Parts: sequence; C-alpha cells; structure tokens
Amino acid sequence: MEDLSAFAIAHPEFCDPKAVRVPGHGAVPNLEGARPFELTAEALSAYRMDVSKDSTTLPNMLKIGPEAVAFYMSFRLVPDRWGIYIRERALRALKDEYHRIIWRDLGKYADQNVDDVAEKVETTLVLDYLLAHNRVHFLVDKAAAEWEAKGGIARYAPYQSTWYAAPPKATLVPEDVGNLEEALANMEAFRQYINPSYADGVSKLVEGRLDERNVNEWKAFFIGGRFAVEMANVFSRQPPGWKDFVRFLNRKTSVGSTNYVRIQYSYNPEMLERGQKELSRRLAGGAPDTPNLFKTDVAEPPPVFLL
Repeated sequence: MEDLSAFAIAHPEFCDPKAVRVPGHGAVPNLEGARPFELTAEALSAYRMDVSKDSTTLPNMLKIGPEAVAFYMSFRLVPDRWGIYIRERALRALKDEYHRIIWRDLGKYADQNVDDVAEKVETTLVLDYLLAHNRVHFLVDKAAAEWEAKGGIARYAPYQSTWYAAPPKATLVPEDVGNLEEALANMEAFRQYINPSYADGVSKLVEGRLDERNVNEWKAFFIGGRFAVEMANVFSRQPPGWKDFVRFLNRKTSVGSTNYVRIQYSYNPEMLERGQKELSRRLAGGAPDTPNLFKTDVAEPPPVFLL
C-alpha cells in the first residue's frame, strides 16, 4: 500500500470518524496551526524551542501517557494531514523534565559551559521517545488497513473499541495487558535508551568539551544504564497499558561496595515477541495463525507536524 492518503476515499467503510479513535485521545484533537516539521539533520540542528512550556504537560502524561505531548493521526481521519503531531509547548515541558533529571546527576560534572550540547542531547532524547512511540501506532494502523483492503472486513475500529479501554486486570504476562499497543509503543521507545550504541552516540557529544574524567561520568550515566533507570521510573508513572512496557524487560539488581543498589534493564526477546504476536492476533480479530505485524517490511516513517 503506497498512497495511504487515498485509503479513506477507496475504503470509507473503514474510516468512520465516529468509530476510529486517536490513540490516547479518542476524538480528533484540534489541529489548527500545525506546520510540517522536517527531521533532516540540518533542520534538527537548527531547531530551537522558542516557546514557553505548558505546565499541564506532566500531569496530563499521568493520564494519557506521551500522547499528551505527541499523538498519531490516522490517514483514515485526515487523509491530507495524517502523521505524528507534536505539541511544541508540551515538548518544551518534557524536555525541561529531561534536563532536570539529567542535570541532577551530571550537573556537577560539567566543568565547562555545555548548554549547547545539553540542548541537543535533551531534544534528541525527547524526540526519539515520542517518534518511536507513535510509529508503533502507525504500524498497527497500516497493518490493519492492508488486511482490510485485502479481506474486506473491518479490523482497526473493532480492535480499538475492544482493547483501547479494556477492563484493568493484574498483568503478569504480555497477554494480560489490556492496551497492549501502548505498552509495546513505550517499549519500542525505551529499547533505544538501553541500547549501548545509542547511549554511546549520545554521550560522545560531550567529548572534547569537558575534562576526560567528567566525560567518563557522562558516559557512565548513559551507557551504564542510569539514565534508562530514570526513564523507566518516568514511564512507570503512566496509566495501565503504557506502564506495562515492563512486561518485556529483564530487571537485574546488584549491590556495590558502598551499598549502592545498581539496577540494569535489558529487554526480554521472548516476552516481546509474545506481546507482538498477541497484538497482531487481536488486530486480526483473534485468528491464532496471524503473522507478527512487527516482522513486516519497515514502512517509511509518517510525516511529522508541530502544533
């Protein structure tokens, strides 16, 4: 399926705005004033958040997760403007929270002014979280559309109706999670933070700008996993579904010589695949032989807009 903007015209029966929901929101939010946001290296390097922060952002994330900052709009609902929408004032608030968390640990290891580096690091970390999370929503939407076009049976809206507000229950395994889509979306984002290569790329930004000993502290914070632990705490304060990304993680603790308890996370491939297969099965209406939609060819990322 190449031109997703044409899906609503070709298959209006699968695009009823009264049935299709916006993840985290339900109804379509106000999109007035949105402008395209280029994700090229040049555009990101030049980008500055010249807005005040929205003080309601963090409380709202406790209610609807990262969709309080960025949300996915389906091609079923706005064919000419579909994609990921980022609220800029909320983005500023979340970046400021990342700054607080990072500098609480690393501020004392900045022997030179590295505000420009900090700005780049924090913006990168926040955008990568929001975009990775919402790309999962896009992947689910796109897979459902492909199945609907081939089979002529509605998949997306019935799946959303059943699982977006599933009754809460104890979650011991992936199959117990109600809104599994949000859990997998948060997991996809969190997996970047526990990837040593990703963490190394982030920490290298201070090389040559700080004393070598202080550079090593920055590396230890990101590569050693302390930043991931902080983010796990942030994600875990989100609602059921969103916070259940922990079902796909291994958590290891160790005690150092100073009685400092070190926590490290790694993802559990078996549990992650179980979650992906279960979500695929739900989207397909319960068919047990449904292929894992996360194993399909990687689609082009959706367009991004700033609000």
